[in-house]
Amino acid sequence: MTNEELYQLMKDGFDQVNQRFNEVNQRLDRVDTRLDGMDTRLRTVENGISELKGKQSAIAGVRSWITVACAIGAIIISIAVAIFK
Repeated sequence: MTNEELYQLMKDGFDQVNQRFNEVNQRLDRVDTRLDGMDTRLRTVENGISELKGKQSAIAGVRSWITVACAIGAIIISIAVAIFK
């Protein structure tokens, strides 16, 4: 095998390796694109869950205020009945 043949063989091998690396890079780019899309969708879901949790805590707060208001109303009615009876 001459130097020229060895050079050509190595050049062809390196070209094939470079081609494979380019294919791998393209696939990785597609994976990155898909992961970015998944990240966006997961962020949307996370925001929706946060909103639902916020609404649930607000409802719990309203329920406690309703309980307090009913208790205060009952006390006022009891006092009024005690005074006017």
